Amino acid sequence: MAVTKTTTITALAGVLVVDFRADSSSENNVTGNSSGTLYLVDVDNRANPSQSAYVRIRDASSATPSHATNGVPTWVFMAPPGAKMSYAMPEGQAYSAGLSMWCTVNNAKQNISSPTNAVVVKLVAS
Repeated sequence: MAVTKTTTITALAGVLVVDFRADSSSENNVTGNSSGTLYLVDVDNRANPSQSAYVRIRDASSATPSHATNGVPTWVFMAPPGAKMSYAMPEGQAYSAGLSMWCTVNNAKQNISSPTNAVVVKLVAS
């Protein structure tokens, strides 16, 4: 097996966002960027043994979770009750207006029910 050595490592992404208590209130423009690429979403729902967590991310500088238009997420990532899930996107998902996110316990459209206990969400983006 051949070995390749790289002396200069370039960064894949320069932004790590951590929400230590994700809930149904929108966290607006969490990356602080108007555009970039989303590479990883990590959802830690281990504190909720009987509730699923649905992390909703909208390509927008702000979002209103219960709104029929402004509350529709671009992406939804789920973690089962009592579990931690990581979603890696090696090619990335481009966004053009910023990333706003919120978390609910039901996958129904415009659901605004917050998790009972802390859901920790991490994003890696550029």
